[in-house]
Amino acid sequence: MLQTWNRYAFIRFVLFLIPGIISGVFAAEYFPLICWLFCTLSIAYLIFQFFRGARFSIPHSVVSGIIAFIVCFSFGFLNTYWQAEKHQNRHLLNIDSEEILAFRSTLISAVKPTDKTYGFKADVSQIKLPSGWKKAEGKLLLYLEKDTTTSIFQYGDEVLIRGKLTELTEPRNPEEFNYKRFSGFNRVYHQQYVLQENICLIDRNRGNIIVAASIKTRKFLEKQVEKYIQDARSLAIAKALTLGIKEELDNDLRNAYAAAGAMHVLAVSGLHVGIIFIIVSIVLKKWRYHKKGRFFFALISLLTLWFYAFITGLSPSVLRAATMFSFIILAQTARRRTNIYNTLAASAFVLLCYNPYLIFSVGFQLSYLAVAGIVFFQPKIYHLLQFKYTLADKVWQITCVSIAAQLVTAPLGLLYFHQFPTYFFLSNLVVIPGAVVILNGTLLVLLFSFIPIVASALGFLLDYIIRFVNLLVFGLDIFPGSIIDGVYITTIEAWLIYFLIACLALLIAEKRYFYMKAAFLCTLLLSTSMISRQWTNFKEKSFIVYDVKRNSALSLRVGFNQFLSVSDSLSKDPDKLRFHIYPSQLKAGIASFHPDRFQPDTLPLFKKWNNIELAIWQGKTIACLKEQSPSEITLKEKVQVDQLLVSNSSVSNFDEIKRIVHPKKIIVDASNSYFTIQNLKASFEEENIDFYIVDEKGAFELNIN
Repeated sequence: MLQTWNRYAFIRFVLFLIPGIISGVFAAEYFPLICWLFCTLSIAYLIFQFFRGARFSIPHSVVSGIIAFIVCFSFGFLNTYWQAEKHQNRHLLNIDSEEILAFRSTLISAVKPTDKTYGFKADVSQIKLPSGWKKAEGKLLLYLEKDTTTSIFQYGDEVLIRGKLTELTEPRNPEEFNYKRFSGFNRVYHQQYVLQENICLIDRNRGNIIVAASIKTRKFLEKQVEKYIQDARSLAIAKALTLGIKEELDNDLRNAYAAAGAMHVLAVSGLHVGIIFIIVSIVLKKWRYHKKGRFFFALISLLTLWFYAFITGLSPSVLRAATMFSFIILAQTARRRTNIYNTLAASAFVLLCYNPYLIFSVGFQLSYLAVAGIVFFQPKIYHLLQFKYTLADKVWQITCVSIAAQLVTAPLGLLYFHQFPTYFFLSNLVVIPGAVVILNGTLLVLLFSFIPIVASALGFLLDYIIRFVNLLVFGLDIFPGSIIDGVYITTIEAWLIYFLIACLALLIAEKRYFYMKAAFLCTLLLSTSMISRQWTNFKEKSFIVYDVKRNSALSLRVGFNQFLSVSDSLSKDPDKLRFHIYPSQLKAGIASFHPDRFQPDTLPLFKKWNNIELAIWQGKTIACLKEQSPSEITLKEKVQVDQLLVSNSSVSNFDEIKRIVHPKKIIVDASNSYFTIQNLKASFEEENIDFYIVDEKGAFELNIN
């Protein structure tokens, strides 16, 4: 067993490197201690190795191994800390953004056009303060006003921008996607919308020469594809699948492929690099296993993979996949006594040393899990059935690959996307062969683009192939139960599912009773966690006013039942419902709500009287002012309310409120105009009223025990 484990050296390194990386992100304050630990134990390890003889005791070996793994953990911590940049004094996070008058930066990404802006990632080099120009560092997202002036900007341009920097904000609603943390993992902490009169070009070609050439090449190839594929959707699929350009994919396409469990086809990654590798392997089959020809095969394979990465713009997902396959090719060529798992771990180790923040990338996680799952489970599933005919056997092979990949990626799919495609094994029978044909077809169109008549014929044929694949993918969506959505699990529960999968895998491989007991324990802990979470949801009583710009939305929830009221415009916008409201509904276990099938409540909890909506809920009196109340209303005694919600700029000061109601707390939601909010705020402060501004503080939450 020990000798077997020794074959997995890089797996052990990665298992200790990853906790070090995570600690470096979330516990950076321990940097001095970890730095001292790394230096001390590195010297100790070298001493151990220097005095180690040909034979040494097991305790000596164990101590040496423990020291080595702690050194690996410490290296992961320190490497992450040093690459974070934000710990430097001149980083943008450590400078008061209110004092910044202008900044100088270099555009370090290809342009991402939207309906209203051109988006870039930029690297700041200098900032202008009232005291003068000062060196600075930090990355940010720039959104340039879309017009003919800003259309000239491209990767590598150095620009001067007048204006302050805006730091990315925390989520505004409960359980909302944390874009600030997501961008922080990419070491981006600021963003700025720039009008065309506030930006000017200083210099060009200040970026990486290779990256610039790659982006220009992809742009040229994009134009060639546009010439020969006419249908908009077919063109979007061809660009996304071959060149990694996903901006033109519409929501219907994305949703259909996601529901079919085939979204991975639309993002250039391991699947596409794997297809390229398979093509090269077939073409150079006689060289691959030849004693001297294998070096030629390796050289051509590596050149082909990295050339493909080059024409796709050197995107991170393709670079990851190319690195992974490069390690596999080199290991096979060297014919070292290793295994695929150790090779995968070696590539992951190198990538994480280069960029430790990759561990937080969903693409990185899914890529390595999918490959590891296919390598381990596919042969075992494949041998469960045998087919006489070649076609049936090929169908079974693809099905086994789909099952193996889905088995190990499903927990992450539930954690991040809250859904599971039930017909993934059918969709992959279509999209995987389809991806092979579309990828090769698009490459042929590009190859023969200098012969217009041939490229046009290939483009015409490819157009209808893509339409046929799309038709089949959309067809799966009409099947009953095509997708299980609305599933919520916590990070701990996802880990428990993976521990369960690992225990079952080891049970299959080792056939030891211990792993069955471990699997049972994981199942017990997972069930306990889910039951405990649902019991907590069942007992909760909450009042939430959501922060959705220019809209009103409130929720009154008791256990798994709720009253949800939203403005008309928001009720017809599933994208906003999905982003701002759906996450909290998922966590609370509200099965009746779905953004794509939302219907306003027909039996309102609030009763309307003279444009005032009133409700008695859990012993609390809640009032809503959504429209202006008639000025002639006079009451002998003011209505006593616990919470008053003001929406739609229905009042402009406290005087208009106090003639009707006497609230204990006033909540001003995000549907009010900026001037109304400022007027109300000043009025409340003057009257010493307890108030809450949703537009400034985010969603209002009140939990009742």
